[in-house]
Amino acid sequence: MPRRDFDDPNDYNDRKEREAKRLSEVLEKRFPGFTQAIRFYEIATPRTIERYTAKNGGAVAGPKQMIGQHMFQRMHIRSEWDTLFCCGESTVMGTGTPTVTISGLSAANAVLKKLDIPIYEFHKNMPNFVNLVDRPVKASTLNLNEPREIRQLMKKAAKCQYCEKPMCMTYTDLDIRGIMRRVSVGNIIGAKRIIAEFSKNNPACQSQLLNSQDRCIQNTTLNQPVEIKVIFDALRNNF
Repeated sequence: MPRRDFDDPNDYNDRKEREAKRLSEVLEKRFPGFTQAIRFYEIATPRTIERYTAKNGGAVAGPKQMIGQHMFQRMHIRSEWDTLFCCGESTVMGTGTPTVTISGLSAANAVLKKLDIPIYEFHKNMPNFVNLVDRPVKASTLNLNEPREIRQLMKKAAKCQYCEKPMCMTYTDLDIRGIMRRVSVGNIIGAKRIIAEFSKNNPACQSQLLNSQDRCIQNTTLNQPVEIKVIFDALRNNF
C-alpha cells in the first residue's frame, strides 16, 4: 500500500482490511485452505513503519531508493556543521548491518581525529568484547557478564509487554514502559535518570507506582503483574 495520509481513520482501516482480503485470496490460490487456517493477522503499512520506527515516509531501510539518492549522493560522515557527524543506513555507506556498523566506526574515528585522539584500528591482540553463547540459548546463560542483582532486575523488567497503550501509565506521566525497556537491557543509568527527573516534581511518585502495578495488564490476565514497585525501589536504593 503506497504511503499516503488519510483524514478519516475509518477510511485507512477499511483500506487495510481490503488489502488483507486481497493478500489472503492470493495465498489461498497457492495454498488451498490457507484462509480458513488464519487465526490472527495484522496489516502493516508505510504509515505503521513510520509510526513505530520513525522512518521517514515509512521507508523500510534508509532513504528512498531512487535516482539522486544513490551512494555518493547520500549524507557523508562530515556535515556542513563542524561538530555534527553522520552515520547509519541513510549515509554513504548504505544499508545493511555490516555497512551500518562500518559507518558508525568511521564516524567515531572522524570524531577521534578531530579531538586528536588515536583512531580505532583492529590489531590481533586487542580485547574481544563479543560474548558467544553456546546453543541452545537458555535464560540462565543470558547476561552472565552482569552482576547477579542486575540480572535479577533485568529478568523482572523483561516480563513487561511494552503495551501500545500501557494501562500502568493511565494516571501518571511517568514513562514506566520506557523504564522497563531500559532495565531489561541493563541500561540502569538511563532508567534512574527518568525516575529522578520525574520525582523532582512528583512527590507522590511511590503511591502512583503501587496503583500502576495493580493496573498492569498481566495482573488482569495472569494475576502476576510486572513487579514495577520492586524494580523502582531497587533502582532508587541499590544502584
